[in-house]
Amino acid sequence: MYYFNSPSSAKIPAVQLKRQVTVSPTHKSIEDEVIYLRSQNKLLNNALKAVKNTASEKLCKSYELVWYARNRTRYPSHQVSKWLDSSKEHSRDIDNLHSTDGDFHHGFNSGVLAASRLFKDHADVSHVDRDSDDLFASAHQAVMKHQEKIEESKEAFPNASADTFPVLRADSN
Repeated sequence: MYYFNSPSSAKIPAVQLKRQVTVSPTHKSIEDEVIYLRSQNKLLNNALKAVKNTASEKLCKSYELVWYARNRTRYPSHQVSKWLDSSKEHSRDIDNLHSTDGDFHHGFNSGVLAASRLFKDHADVSHVDRDSDDLFASAHQAVMKHQEKIEESKEAFPNASADTFPVLRADSN
């Protein structure tokens, strides 16, 4: 049996919760409510995708910069170091890392890396099974799994590790 936690912290059986669902207090037709909820769902899905995509972009770049700051003297001849040194995309950031304020910029990049990982994890809802026969149970499982994922990423925060070589990307050199 599936249970949901209510605001009062009492567990409510999912079957009982289904019975508590009523038509919207707006007194609109069910069809109007479904249309509204679908459009709201589309908006929220698009917002989550935008957050996830932005976090992925920032994560990639900040990972490269954090790796460079930690490893540029260790691997000066490595192709990744050479690529980052000559990258137009990273030019200003690399100059900042070499400046007298390099520690500040490295710390900033490390913070962006950690925050990007956190927000990417929070925005990832790819584990939702939309093809399930029991959508109500599937949605409940997805909510619980997502909540666990959020808690794990909060516990791992700040994760600013950059232990492996970055992947070389096409760059606008």
